[in-house]
Amino acid sequence: MNGVALRILLGDRAKYIGLIFGIAFSTMLMSNQISIFAGLMLRTAGQILDAREADIWVMDPRVEYVDEIEPMTDMQLGRVRGVDGVDWAVPFFKGLTVAHTCDGMLQQIILLASMTRP
Repeated sequence: MNGVALRILLGDRAKYIGLIFGIAFSTMLMSNQISIFAGLMLRTAGQILDAREADIWVMDPRVEYVDEIEPMTDMQLGRVRGVDGVDWAVPFFKGLTVAHTCDGMLQQIILLASMTRP
């Protein structure tokens, strides 16, 4: 049975080369999609991963995405600071602003800021 299968596979050279090319191409496409997914996930989480001093992030319950700007109130921040084991808690700011470049042009930027550890 295996001999018949090999003869059918290797009997037509064009079909065999097409089959090998198709498998190699589909494998390349699958690995490419994995790398695109990994790149998108790293870029999406980049803002959080860059703030390495924070062990845990506390956000408003209505926030679904990192790009949604929903600041916590001072009362909510005080509640977080009052939890046992919390050494420090500071607000994180994210907003759009305009900055002057070195050549005098205006450029819209994303401003990310947080207070440093007390």
